[in-house]
Amino acid sequence: MSHSAKNQIAPSTADKTYQVAVLIFHDGDILDFAGPIEILTHIYNDPDPSARSNPAFRTTTVADTPTVTVGNGALTLTADITIQEALNRLADFDILLVPGGPPDLMMSLIERDSPEVQLTRRFLTQHAGEAEKTILSVCTGALLVGATGAVGGLAMTTHHMAYHLLRQVCVNAKVEVDVVETTETKRYVDGGVSGSGVRVITAGGVSCGLDACLYLGAKVAGEERARWTARLVEHEWKKAS
Repeated sequence: MSHSAKNQIAPSTADKTYQVAVLIFHDGDILDFAGPIEILTHIYNDPDPSARSNPAFRTTTVADTPTVTVGNGALTLTADITIQEALNRLADFDILLVPGGPPDLMMSLIERDSPEVQLTRRFLTQHAGEAEKTILSVCTGALLVGATGAVGGLAMTTHHMAYHLLRQVCVNAKVEVDVVETTETKRYVDGGVSGSGVRVITAGGVSCGLDACLYLGAKVAGEERARWTARLVEHEWKKAS
């Protein structure tokens, strides 16, 4: 048996390459977006996923300014496109990834209705009648999602030290959500589909985003491919039970 044949796994269930807009902003948490990028860009539709020629996901980083410094000054990044550019071509994206950051930062973004909040709101509200879209938040990124007021009736989670803030921002946005506390076996929540047709997946703190993205990968390309990716990056996928 050839090396290629040994590596072949069940056919991908993805019918295309899904376009992922990855929001980044000053002082955001690095692993909240870098971890999901690592997972999603290692999921392929090829019969042999190690061939890496037909990605299931393609990521585009989006920021309010051309460059952002994240991780409390640890890393400076150049975004692929600005938020304004993303707003102008929002229909091109199937998925919006919303990372988190320190609670004070996230509340400040919400209080001034920042471009980051506006992008999140637009993505959640303008897709009625189109193919299903997905928004995936990591850690306190859920606060931006809740603040849009477009997730009423859904279940959500966030970092364990920010449950009260998620409840607060949702009350302020005049929506009721079920805030689910994460456990060792439930590190992310698929809250279902919003009224405008956007699936809302929220992950707990920081590293929970890895598990949520493996879940998303399984939905798009099949569970075997998600498990292959988890083995590749040597991460024990804590699939929600």
